[in-house]
Amino acid sequence: MMEGLLKEKLGEAKEWFTRKAIIEKFNNVPGYILLAFLAISFAFIVSKGGLVAGAVMLCLIVGVPVIFTCLFQLEIGVFIVLILSFFILTVLRFVNAPLGLTMDALIFLMFFGLFIKQTRERDWSFAKNPISYVILVWIFYNLIQVLNPGAASRLAWFYTIRSMAGIMVLFFIALYSFKTIDHVSIFIKIWLFLSFLAGAYGIFQEVHGLMQFELDWIMEDELRYNLYYNWGRFRKFSFLNDPTTFGIVMGFSGLACFALLAGPFSDLKKILLTIAGCTMLNSMIYSGTRTAYALVPVGFMFFTLLTFRRNILIISGIIFFLGTVIIISPIKSLGPLGSNSLTRIRSTFQFEEDPSYNVRAVNQKNIQPYIQTHPLGGGLGSVGVWGQRFSPNSPLSDFKPDSGYMRVAVEMGWIGLIINLCVFFTILKVGIKNYYSVKDPKIKAYLGMILTVVYSLIVANFPQQAITIYPTIVIFYVLIALLVKLKELDEALKVG
Repeated sequence: MMEGLLKEKLGEAKEWFTRKAIIEKFNNVPGYILLAFLAISFAFIVSKGGLVAGAVMLCLIVGVPVIFTCLFQLEIGVFIVLILSFFILTVLRFVNAPLGLTMDALIFLMFFGLFIKQTRERDWSFAKNPISYVILVWIFYNLIQVLNPGAASRLAWFYTIRSMAGIMVLFFIALYSFKTIDHVSIFIKIWLFLSFLAGAYGIFQEVHGLMQFELDWIMEDELRYNLYYNWGRFRKFSFLNDPTTFGIVMGFSGLACFALLAGPFSDLKKILLTIAGCTMLNSMIYSGTRTAYALVPVGFMFFTLLTFRRNILIISGIIFFLGTVIIISPIKSLGPLGSNSLTRIRSTFQFEEDPSYNVRAVNQKNIQPYIQTHPLGGGLGSVGVWGQRFSPNSPLSDFKPDSGYMRVAVEMGWIGLIINLCVFFTILKVGIKNYYSVKDPKIKAYLGMILTVVYSLIVANFPQQAITIYPTIVIFYVLIALLVKLKELDEALKVG
């Protein structure tokens, strides 16, 4: 009886909040009273407690509606998480606050909201697909890693499980909450718009130079300075976490813009996509991220083979020919490409002349015997930053995995690597099958773009840990959900 009453009250609360806050946008008597009360309270607290107290009050004013929205409107919650993922790591440069835990809390809150809905609906059919099954296996394997007898640190497991498996619940949240093609379109528009803003600011950094507060932040740490200042210039990072993250985001987002040009969209939208795509790929060059330089041709090649349309084959052939000529030619500059940028791009495709690649190859070769003799690995968080923090005396703490697959192999053993590769194989297999089976041209265009981005990131995960950092990790798992959801939406259109 109590359970039924709780469900009824939660349903009423959701309906009231949705009507007052989402539909009417507080344009009602309760909204006026609430907003007036908040304004008076904010002024009073600032006058008595100063700016710090005001900042806390402001966080509460913004935070409480966000919490309710994430709990009751899951699709809007996904949009909020996407927006936050673009800025959260930048904010952490200047604010010492557990914002990463805040993101985890929002995602957990949405997952809790999903369970509340399922207590009433009792329908998990949305999760009955091959990708869901392999993701659940992967999450389970990550969870039982806490029992790994060879783990270097149990505390490191707690911190690492969030990025390795915890955020993957976004797949299920998006799979459930995206009910219409409009939800899909809004997500893609927000993602590409924020990426365009990041690209535009990256170009501003290149033309104008870094702002003083950005230079001060880089100069605070010698290792950071060595990472950001290469080849006689500062690598650009926009408002994202670092140049590598920025370059990869610009690479796959620029690819997405150009892939969508093959869809049934208006001329205006195609013009906007072209401008956005050119902005992103241009700013990608200034990031100095060689993984991103390789990601773009790999993605174009995949999209060309996936669509196999005559006009796309011709355009891709011209692009690859011109790209090859630029790489092998002796020219020193070309438009926005200066000497440093061209040299760095060329080094991407000349492995034997790349010292950093050779160092990585030696490190990976040296760690192979350990991987072969430790099927469960050294435990989550045993390498890299977490390894140095929680198990500094472990021989694995000094190993720099670079590659996402190498990190999995060292931390979770060759068994974990096999499971990880099975997850990616299943994602691509299901996605490609769905692409060729859907009929709606807009849905087909979305699927082609999503598959191109997903494939590019899976490949980019070999030289870098390309998937496990914000905002890429949020975009990646939502896009995987859309590979399944778009097929369902296409079938609903057929029935309609």
